[in-house]
Amino acid sequence: MKLQHVSAVARKEWWHLMRDPRSLALILLMPTMLLFLFGYALSLDISKLPLGVLQQSHDVTANAIVARFDGSHAFNVVATYNDRRQMETELQAGKVAAVLVIPRGLTRDLANGNATMQFILDGVDANSARLAQNYAQAIVNDYLEQQGLVKLPIELEERTWFNEAKESRIAIVPGVIAVVMAVIGALMTSLTIAREMEHGNLVLLRTTALSKNEFLLGKLFPYFVIGMGDFLVATLAAVYLFDVPLRGSVPALTLVSALFLIVVMLQGALLSIVAGGQMLAAQMSLVSTFLPAFLLSGFVFAIQNMPQALQYLSVIVPARYYVELAKLIFLKGVSPLVIWSEVVSLLVIMLLLLRVVTLKARKLGLL
Repeated sequence: MKLQHVSAVARKEWWHLMRDPRSLALILLMPTMLLFLFGYALSLDISKLPLGVLQQSHDVTANAIVARFDGSHAFNVVATYNDRRQMETELQAGKVAAVLVIPRGLTRDLANGNATMQFILDGVDANSARLAQNYAQAIVNDYLEQQGLVKLPIELEERTWFNEAKESRIAIVPGVIAVVMAVIGALMTSLTIAREMEHGNLVLLRTTALSKNEFLLGKLFPYFVIGMGDFLVATLAAVYLFDVPLRGSVPALTLVSALFLIVVMLQGALLSIVAGGQMLAAQMSLVSTFLPAFLLSGFVFAIQNMPQALQYLSVIVPARYYVELAKLIFLKGVSPLVIWSEVVSLLVIMLLLLRVVTLKARKLGLL
């Protein structure tokens, strides 16, 4: 392999990028847009959930519990009802997401040890309903314990490590970096090789002294540099904009990110060779990278909670391993040497993709 040949192909690709400001803007702006959209819009927490109250008892205990709900960050009391019919109408219309029903004689029943309250939830959004139920239970239990109305034989003292505030944003943002790099890396590579195929330049390259490795490396190198630049921007935004702690080694995170970027770029190269055109290549790269990285990588949904068939399918998704690596390096400060199996999995996928890309290109007469 001659570095002069690789450098010549890389310079050609840089010049093409400079002559096409729209493609360059897409490459530079899309990661930032995705990071901001996912970082700010995607949240698994609830905040100021609209709450209705059907308060049939107005004693001190009932008023205190309502005040606890209204003063929490999870709920916002937006309506009070006098009868169940009005409550059911507004809950059905979606004006409130939950209703707290406090029966008559709550203080007396608490003293007798048989008090009950009702918490009615709108289950259309099942995740929000489960979170609201947990928050409501915690608010009531906290009030009762402070009043000395509930005596536990063993006091459970809770401690949360690695995400002390229990904010879903901190757990999500490292995964956003994986989605950004997967989409950008595959999309950039698929478009550039598909463009050469559309223009017939790959056939002409066979008459040159370029080897297949020199051509492939020269084509991918400029986009690798841009992809690593996008990674740097995303990491800085995660740390300084979203306040995600980076407890691990920056060089280690950079190395595994570079490995993941090479994997998705090879994936994009394979898609471009199969598609043969820029439009189809772009569509295939988005479907094969964005959706698996979003749904099957553990970015949003835990893999162990998926059906067994999808758990097996996720084994071939490169983003699965990078999401795990990014979260552990960011939040736990774990060395990649400790979780070497994910690194090895990415290396195996990279070698397989490189082999398939080479064989496919040779079979089609492109190399």
